[in-house]
Amino acid sequence: MDWEDLLIEAMKSKTRVRILKYIINAGGANISRISRELGISYTSAERNLEALSKAGILEEVKLGRVRVYKMGEGESIIKLIKCLTGRD
Repeated sequence: MDWEDLLIEAMKSKTRVRILKYIINAGGANISRISRELGISYTSAERNLEALSKAGILEEVKLGRVRVYKMGEGESIIKLIKCLTGRD
């Protein structure tokens, strides 16, 4: 799967879009906080965060036993912005 397919797959879900908006506004959060704040199950949050991470949109940072998710950096995010703005 190339990056564009991963992006399309990652953004198919309204929940993923809600999670993405939340992380953008919060600057980052762990799974428990995201699930609590958005009113979704821990399992749903975890599954959707993994999809966003796999697409390179989010970055997972491990702080001991806690996984914090934040916006990714680098080429995938630049491609996402170009895709959303219609620029090549």
